[in-house]
Amino acid sequence: MFYIRADGNEKIGMGHVMRTLTIAEALRKQGEEVLFLTADEKPVRLIEERGFSAKILFTHYDEMEVELPQLMTLLMGNVGGGEAGKPKILVDSYFVTEFYLKNLRLSAKVILMDDEKRAVYPCDGLVNYNIYGKTLGYEKDYPAETKLFLGCEYLPLREQFRGGGYEVRDAAEHILLTTGGGDHCHMALAAARRLLDKAKGVDVTGRASRDVPCGETWHIVCGPYQQDTEELEELAAGSGILRIHKNVTGMSELMRFCDIAVSAAGSTLYELCSIGVPTVGFYVAENQRRNMEAFAKLTPVMNAGDYSADSERVLDFIGKEVEVLRREKTLREKISQVMRMLVDGKGAERLAEGICALR
Repeated sequence: MFYIRADGNEKIGMGHVMRTLTIAEALRKQGEEVLFLTADEKPVRLIEERGFSAKILFTHYDEMEVELPQLMTLLMGNVGGGEAGKPKILVDSYFVTEFYLKNLRLSAKVILMDDEKRAVYPCDGLVNYNIYGKTLGYEKDYPAETKLFLGCEYLPLREQFRGGGYEVRDAAEHILLTTGGGDHCHMALAAARRLLDKAKGVDVTGRASRDVPCGETWHIVCGPYQQDTEELEELAAGSGILRIHKNVTGMSELMRFCDIAVSAAGSTLYELCSIGVPTVGFYVAENQRRNMEAFAKLTPVMNAGDYSADSERVLDFIGKEVEVLRREKTLREKISQVMRMLVDGKGAERLAEGICALR
């Protein structure tokens, strides 16, 4: 049995669950039986829809040490004898502690998903597939026996995001806006209101605006924890420029349909890279900041900044850069090409093979 410990909810989004589900599918192809362990019931439906079982621990996602007694009892029940007989557990949470991981290792081989390198954690394997993963000095700080999986070659992408098939069209008329699984800053709602004011010929101060959109449609994705879906649907009704997409299962198809994307700097940003959609990024959390700043430094993907700190400035930046991209096909082609070179879509298979080989 291979265990995956991950959570998803309206506060932390669904990124942890989504990426571990992709890894779980690759592990299943390696012949592994996978069981998800979650603090509560919120991500269970999504997990089961992808064909996996989940055990609810009935704990708090941000107090992980509390779950140790029942988790270790579960793991010890599957120990086959010696180090080689230990089960493996992939842990994906920003709330792990050194104490938590040290105790887990008594009864399991522990593989840690790590985006931030806030500490040097006791683990048998460590994964940081982010664009900056190889720049944080893991090799220097971790012991040689810890297997490191660093960089975009280990990026776990869902099957639908593998392969090309994207065309940079002459006219850029369709713009995708995605905030991830949730939107606690209400960014999509603020952007929609601004777009409607712009369409009416009114700027953010209430004065007449000359910058009226022509021929553009904004496709706003409402994730499972989007709090403003109903209001967004009301704004979109009859607007002519807004379309709301709920419960999207074919995200890659929607991305390929669009000419430009505006995206939070989480896992969606890498999915956009795999297809090659020219993107303007923004961030609302610390882990996204590091991701977005690395993208802006190493690729032509534009960084609109921290929406949670200065929403008006970020919306201004997005509006101006989207207009630049709409006008300049050559720039869109350049950005698309660089993005596609970054991600080859085989990361989940590489990662599954690597962690299955841990002894």
